[in-house]
Amino acid sequence: MTVTQLTHPVLEAAQRVAVRLQQMEEVKRYRLAEEQVNKSEAVQYYIQTIKQKQKELVHAKHYQKSGYTRQLERELDQLHEQLDHLPIVREYQQSQVYVNDLLQMIKRTLLNSVDCYLSVEGGIAEPSGCGSGGACGCKSKK
Repeated sequence: MTVTQLTHPVLEAAQRVAVRLQQMEEVKRYRLAEEQVNKSEAVQYYIQTIKQKQKELVHAKHYQKSGYTRQLERELDQLHEQLDHLPIVREYQQSQVYVNDLLQMIKRTLLNSVDCYLSVEGGIAEPSGCGSGGACGCKSKK
């Protein structure tokens, strides 16, 4: 029996979680904000201008033009600030932070749940426990 066959029910459960995540309003809001950011002419203008100024900055540093380097750094700071203050970008960033936090929480929950029952060292799974006797109910120590 292969690992895929052994974990098949787990993979199915992971797929169900992924589908449920995609159906969440927060994730839908993130996807919509991402789409709007990608289609926004204003956002694309700032992104292209920032890329151009960054290339100029690399050249200015290479040729040791310190005055021009400082000017470009100020311009880049202003462009980044203007981009970050566009309502569409703020919405995108806020939804991105929320979705990322949600995914990190799911990851920590999975890791803690698995770690409570298995200690994987050197590629070999050994029965173990978290040692706390808490939520997982184990009492063994690592």
